[in-house]
Amino acid sequence: MNPPDPHTPPPESAPPAEDAGSQALSEAMRSSFVIVQVIMVALVLVFLGSGFFTVGPTEAAIKLRLGKPVDGGRLLGPGPHWAWPAPIDEVVKIHITSLTNAESSVGWYATPAERAAGAQDAPDMPKLNPANISYVLTADTNIIHVWATAHYRITDLTVFQFNFVNAPDFITNALNNALIHASSEFLVDEILTTKQAAFRERVEQLVRELIEAEHLGVTVDLVDVSRSSPPIHLRPYFDEVTKAMSKSHRLVEDAQTYSTNILARATGEADTRVKVADAVRKWRVDRITAQADKFKKLLAQYEVDPELFKRIKQTGVLADIYTNVQDKIMVPPNSKELRFQLNRELQEPSVSNIPMSPY
Repeated sequence: MNPPDPHTPPPESAPPAEDAGSQALSEAMRSSFVIVQVIMVALVLVFLGSGFFTVGPTEAAIKLRLGKPVDGGRLLGPGPHWAWPAPIDEVVKIHITSLTNAESSVGWYATPAERAAGAQDAPDMPKLNPANISYVLTADTNIIHVWATAHYRITDLTVFQFNFVNAPDFITNALNNALIHASSEFLVDEILTTKQAAFRERVEQLVRELIEAEHLGVTVDLVDVSRSSPPIHLRPYFDEVTKAMSKSHRLVEDAQTYSTNILARATGEADTRVKVADAVRKWRVDRITAQADKFKKLLAQYEVDPELFKRIKQTGVLADIYTNVQDKIMVPPNSKELRFQLNRELQEPSVSNIPMSPY
C-alpha cells in the first residue's frame, strides 16, 4: 500500500443533507418570486388598463379625483379616454342632448305617469275630486286645468350635475310654481280664449326668473303651455259659452266688415263729390276772374270816350243781329210814326225748295 501523496488535495466530502434542502428551497423561492413578479406586473397592467373608458356620441364625461372634478370640471367629449381606476378617479357619464324637456306635474287632471302611458282625456264627471285631480286657481277664483312643457339646454354641465342632487326636479318645480303664479294673474276666459299668448309669455318669464335665481346651469329656450281646459265637471257648460262667444265674435266681425265696406264706399263718394265741387268752383272762379279782367279793360276804354264806346258796342251788337235777318228796318230815333208795308208779294218757290217725297 503506497502512502498518500502529500501534494494531492484531499477529495471533497459530500454536502450534508440539510444544505441540499436549503438550496432546493432557495431555488424554489427564487422561481416563485419570479412568478410573483410576473403576476404583479400583469396585475399592474390590468389595473392601469381598467382605467380606459369610452364616451359615447351623445354623452359627456367628467373625471373626479378623490371626489373633486379634475381640470376644473372639464368635459370629456366622445371618444376613448383614460383615468386612474377606482378608488382614485371616478368617471361620471352624462347623457346630453341639444334640447331637454321638463313637463309640469301640477294643474292637470292626468298625472305625469298617466300622460306618459298615453291616457286619454278624463271623462266628464259630476264633481271634482281634489284628492286625485290637480288644478290651479285663476284671478277670478275659478278652477282651471293647465299643462306646460319647458324646453331647456344645459349650458354648465358641472353645475347642473354636481351642485344639485337632481337638477331636473328643480326645473319641474320652477315650472309648477310659474304655472300656479301666472294662473292667479289671469281670468279664466283670458287663459282659455282671449289672452292665451300673454299667459304663455308670463309663464315663460316666471320660469326664467326662477331658474336664473337658482343658478341651475341651464338656459330656457321655450315654455309651451301645451293644453288648457276648464274643469272637467263643468266642461259642457264652458263649451256652450265658448260656442256663444265664437258666434258673437263672428257677428261682430261681420258687422265690422259691413261697416268698413260702407265707410269705404261713403268715403269714396264723398271724395268724388268734393273733387267735382272743387272743379266746378275752380271753373266758376276762373270764369268770373276772366269776366272781371274783361270788364276792367272795357271800363278803361269806356272812361276814355263813353260815346264812342257806346257806338262801337252798338255797331257790334247790330252787326250780330243783322247777320241772320232777311229784312232790315231802320227807325229814326226821333220818329213819332212808324209804318210797315205788309202786303209784300210772295216769292215763287224754286225747284230746290220743293220737298221731295221719299216714296
